[in-house]
Amino acid sequence: MRVALLIAAAVVLNLGCAAVAQDEQPPTRLYMNKEHRFGVIFPAAPMTKEIMYTTRTGASVPAREFFHETDKGRYAVTIITFPQLRRTADAGIVEHAAENIRKRGDILYQARATYDWGIPGRQLNIKEPNGRQLRASVYMYDRHLVITEASAEMGNFEALQFEQSITLFDRNGVEVD
Repeated sequence: MRVALLIAAAVVLNLGCAAVAQDEQPPTRLYMNKEHRFGVIFPAAPMTKEIMYTTRTGASVPAREFFHETDKGRYAVTIITFPQLRRTADAGIVEHAAENIRKRGDILYQARATYDWGIPGRQLNIKEPNGRQLRASVYMYDRHLVITEASAEMGNFEALQFEQSITLFDRNGVEVD
């Protein structure tokens, strides 16, 4: 349902803007990766890389980063899986990730944001030292920590669209709603 609404909203936004300034509106790309349980609107097809993520205990665990980077901005979704957890979500893990984001600049906005019942999260807007705006979110569902980050010029539409379009899927590839 959420994916369908995002696609419809993107189409309406693109049609409305096309009439005014067709060459100013970037193409919309809904990227869905059901294996890693997320979907998001990237400005272009993302690349992936394996990285290490440092937990609140100092342990390094494998993670996968999906990203698109240009001189205009950097867009990334990082997926970290915690298979050993007894619970499906851990608010401490979410808070640790949010704390790391808060350290990256001046906080413009932050909120606890529950994606859905039982899915803890945070939404943050940070003014980075380079003058860019970092729009980020952190959610945890079924032992998967999902961190989104869009670093671009203040007020950048693609960064806002990216931040607001994150969609989570369950292990069967069904949208969490």
